[in-house]
Amino acid sequence: MTHNEEQLLSLLGLARRAGKLALGHDPGVEKIRAGEAALLLGASDLSEKTWKDLRFEGDRADVPARRLGAGIEEISRAIGTKKTGALTVTDQGFAKKLLALWEQAHASDEKEEHSL
Repeated sequence: MTHNEEQLLSLLGLARRAGKLALGHDPGVEKIRAGEAALLLGASDLSEKTWKDLRFEGDRADVPARRLGAGIEEISRAIGTKKTGALTVTDQGFAKKLLALWEQAHASDEKEEHSL
């Protein structure tokens, strides 16, 4: 796991403790429909059907969605709660920082691929 991915998981834990995360598919859809969602995140091992449905709802509300490199177990450990693979960030500040960390993590992944 890269440093950026570790930072991202750490920030997710902070967002949960601050009450700025909705955990799971249904709570996420509720936040999207209420206009309270700022970012959708999915675990790497979240079912394709669940991710597709969540993204569909997010697309309708113009909420960005990103797939994480971490699986459900890793995310659950990082946020200190039940197993969940679908996370909805409800705070713009957290969402902006998480997106920046996600972009940095994937930019470094691409650099590594090109250097091989």
